[in-house]
Amino acid sequence: MKEVVWCFTHIKETILRENYKKVYKLWRERNTVARNNLDAKASLNQKNYILKAQRIMAVESEEIRGNITLGVQGLCHIMVK
Repeated sequence: MKEVVWCFTHIKETILRENYKKVYKLWRERNTVARNNLDAKASLNQKNYILKAQRIMAVESEEIRGNITLGVQGLCHIMVK
């Protein structure tokens, strides 16, 4: 569950919009053998269910967002050098 939310948040923070096909590509790169029946649309549905049903606590969601933001800022810092 967290992995799907992490991928959506990561894509949203890096390209400043939510693109479910790019999210699926990232998720599949990170999870090559897990859930072979999951496609891009199903991952979007899963993310929507997780957030709507509050399957992940707000604290966990903020923690994910904070970690990604720090990582994205670190990447920008590295690219500037």
